[in-house]
Amino acid sequence: MNGLEVEWEDEVDFLYVDATTVDGGALQSRYGVRGHPVMVVVDEAGVVFERLYGVPGEAAMREAVVGVLE
Repeated sequence: MNGLEVEWEDEVDFLYVDATTVDGGALQSRYGVRGHPVMVVVDEAGVVFERLYGVPGEAAMREAVVGVLE
């Protein structure tokens, strides 16, 4: 995540999901992920705040994380 995990390690949980596992498949279903790669930003209540498809740049990832934290 371009170092964002280190920057927000005490505030945000970053999960890397293997779509080929049972748990990964369950998370894909839960959050409506149909393609890869995708970054799903979820708020504290488990509601999807934003989805970033493909390989987003650092600015887009940072904007999504800041947005959900505000």
